[in-house]
Amino acid sequence: MSKTNINLISTLSEDTWFYKLHEEELKPHIGKPYLSYSTAGSYLDYTEDFIKQKLVGIDLPSTVYTRLGNFLGEAVENGFWGDNPDNFGGLENIDLDELRPEGAEYEKLVVIDFGEWIFIGFIDRYQKTEDGVEIIDFKSGAMNKKQQYLEEDYTQVMLYAHARESAGDKIKSTGVYFIERVGSHIKPPLCLSKNQEYLPLEYNKKRVKFALDKLDKAVKGISELNTTYQKYFK
Repeated sequence: MSKTNINLISTLSEDTWFYKLHEEELKPHIGKPYLSYSTAGSYLDYTEDFIKQKLVGIDLPSTVYTRLGNFLGEAVENGFWGDNPDNFGGLENIDLDELRPEGAEYEKLVVIDFGEWIFIGFIDRYQKTEDGVEIIDFKSGAMNKKQQYLEEDYTQVMLYAHARESAGDKIKSTGVYFIERVGSHIKPPLCLSKNQEYLPLEYNKKRVKFALDKLDKAVKGISELNTTYQKYFK
């Protein structure tokens, strides 16, 4: 990471929403600015919405696509389907028992300490084996979205695996479990289809460097935006 004036949006405190669940791991970092993968992605991919939501404080409504992703993620984490006010379909196509092997952990916190600030994330499924750990992210989307998770620009599991390797884990495998989504907000309901595929992603130094460089870009950009906003609008 290159040197920059760190001025991120969030600072870790005992009131941070996830702190109490991970107090032992996070206590040494109290008072440090932090950046999550989702916030970095929001800045890099949806800068205008990032400014509205994170800087100005406008409460943007969630999309039905985001809600489907959360709905699926919570089901994998908990082992059962929760309330379904959006009437998502295709639940019979998902074998939650198959997606939840014995001994796996879900929403496992990862932390990378960069000194002045920390990166945090949550692994969808983390499993220890005799040969090392498996790190899997669950994604749903239209079939034409599958390719984006195979590209170098998708960095989520690389950062998470790097965090775990830095903590002493041997990385056995990283990948995305992709579930096709059919339907749209124009033609509801959204449904999860039978088309499901595990996409293995090679974990290597080149991909880690790309991921860290991309994260560095987000840190710089967010810090500059926040500094300007505080100077002129606070």
